[in-house]
Amino acid sequence: MSTNIRIAIAELSIGLHSEHEILLEDGYLPFVIETNKVETDITINCFANIPTTTFTNKKLVFEAKNESQRFYSIYRSNLNLVFVIYSQQNKDEIQQLAILDGTLSNWKIYSTLLNNDEIVPLKYPLGPIIMHYLTVKFDAVMIHASCVLNNQKGRIYTGFSGAGKSTMSKIWSDEGNLIINDDRLIIRKQNNRHYVYNTPMYYKDVPKKAALDSIFLISHSPQNKIKRISGALAVSKVLAFCIQNNFEPDFIQTKLNFLTELSTQIPVYELGFIPDKSVMNFIQENETAGTK
Repeated sequence: MSTNIRIAIAELSIGLHSEHEILLEDGYLPFVIETNKVETDITINCFANIPTTTFTNKKLVFEAKNESQRFYSIYRSNLNLVFVIYSQQNKDEIQQLAILDGTLSNWKIYSTLLNNDEIVPLKYPLGPIIMHYLTVKFDAVMIHASCVLNNQKGRIYTGFSGAGKSTMSKIWSDEGNLIINDDRLIIRKQNNRHYVYNTPMYYKDVPKKAALDSIFLISHSPQNKIKRISGALAVSKVLAFCIQNNFEPDFIQTKLNFLTELSTQIPVYELGFIPDKSVMNFIQENETAGTK
């Protein structure tokens, strides 16, 4: 593509710079913007080849793994955070190494050079990790959820795996409503309103934005039922579905502050629903009622 690329996610600009051609996965392509239009909010300097280093003198602060493999590890090195991204095809092989400075503004990413002299700095899972730290720096949250725009109302639907996020998106979409995204969203506050943005996925989708009007914590139910919640309960339940690395007290407090303000301005509901279009009218008739 180019050795200098800018992308905009949630109206925040990311500048990527390299001596080699930068290759972006397809999902990022609609988010590319003209390089001379705006100042960058964060800068990513991309390098070929992964340096040989040891981490015995660095503090391990977070590790994402399951019983069979590690996904990535985060180390503290003075004021910097060091991210070790592991290959999911070859166990314990380092796919990338990334360093984030203490201001959360500047990244260095080291990736293996491809045969055609290209590098892929935002290769999964590093791309979403960078998006997460973008939200930490700019007082926002990233959440596993779907968002639907209906009659200029933006509604978020979130819940555990299998709760019905994709089902809810399909119900609204089949009736001609706009789906902002049905998996990973960023919520930001701008000009005293909260807005929802889609993020780059594994498929191409144009950048989208909607003002946020309500949040629903969903589950399947034999009948449609709704209950408004507030305070610490609302904060803790929404927090459960936010994407986060829980290791820095300041990061955690920033997120809690954001969600506390969010839940005082945006109504949060628990919603049990029948997976058919009857839930659409039910929501529109009852979302300000509190209980039903």
